[in-house]
Amino acid sequence: MTSNDHSMHNGTGSGSHVGGPALVQETIAQAVGQPVTSVRVQPRQPLAHQSNRLYDAWADERHLIVKEFLKPDEIHEAPAREARALELVAPLDLGPRLVHFQSDSTPALGPIVVYEWMAGEMWAGQVPSRQDLARLAGAWLQLNALSPEHLWMSRGYERSLSESARHFHERLLAYAAWAKAAYPPAARAAALCLDLMERRRAVIAELERAHPVQCFCRGDARFANVIRRPDGRVGLVDWEDSGLRDPARDIADLLTAADQEDALGWDGWQAFLQPYLKGRQAVDRHLARRAELYLALFPLLWLVLLTSRGVQRAQGGQLPGWSINGMPPNHRLRRYLARAVAWPAMRFDDQLAALADVTFFPDDGVSS
Repeated sequence: MTSNDHSMHNGTGSGSHVGGPALVQETIAQAVGQPVTSVRVQPRQPLAHQSNRLYDAWADERHLIVKEFLKPDEIHEAPAREARALELVAPLDLGPRLVHFQSDSTPALGPIVVYEWMAGEMWAGQVPSRQDLARLAGAWLQLNALSPEHLWMSRGYERSLSESARHFHERLLAYAAWAKAAYPPAARAAALCLDLMERRRAVIAELERAHPVQCFCRGDARFANVIRRPDGRVGLVDWEDSGLRDPARDIADLLTAADQEDALGWDGWQAFLQPYLKGRQAVDRHLARRAELYLALFPLLWLVLLTSRGVQRAQGGQLPGWSINGMPPNHRLRRYLARAVAWPAMRFDDQLAALADVTFFPDDGVSS
């Protein structure tokens, strides 16, 4: 059980590379065979979740995106996954066209992937229509149908569920210890989370007995990585986590990611789930069951990630003003807790109302 945890990142990452438009300009000029004077580069304003550095570049009116990779633990694998994925999906026209891949990392510039800018409107912050969701399902089915031969494993898929569960249990114990010492009202929230982790042992055991049909998946199934193109088709960007994995994980990630879990209710998600699951039924008849099981785990995954982040902020005096994708932390965390408590039911309004007095962090951001 892993997560891309994009909501954890701030700024442009923690790498040591300083980069800069001038060096990127030179790199682009060499890549496209144009003089430096014909290339214009402009850094993009980083998003709150961003862990790399992006630039817009124009070479003789050709609009390109330059992605510089900065995460020390991903500086070799992530750029290669992104470049290989863009080449793989090019015949499907689901992603931007790869222009250049520079795998070398220097003190001044991290590895970079250059691709053509994809026209359209990003889904981030929107509620996609039923037609949008059906088109997304169709795109996923195309990706899953690619031959798995000679493909690579997706990010984070090497850790077993049992290993992840032990790690998450440790982090919840650390949160409980913080609550006891710094904010006693959160003790109930910590106890509920720990109890849910214990009750998920059977879910983990069932998933570990399963034999998923691994297929190519894009990973990082956030709306911020989906583009509504001018002709209505979907385009997918940010392929650094892609690779072979159980597609049931991508379903759970799509439905629970912190920047979109409140965008649609269970009924709204059916416009995606029904055509997608139907399309995979012939080759993966247990996919729906595995997705159901992962939907028992992913709310807990987010509870672990976000409580850990909250403790870090508390210890650094950064709780005041904290927002989780536009929602007050306690509101977002209660939603995840209600999801976990309600499972296997997928509607959780009653549970959310019953948990209204549960608090994870002080509402004013001051714990003492």
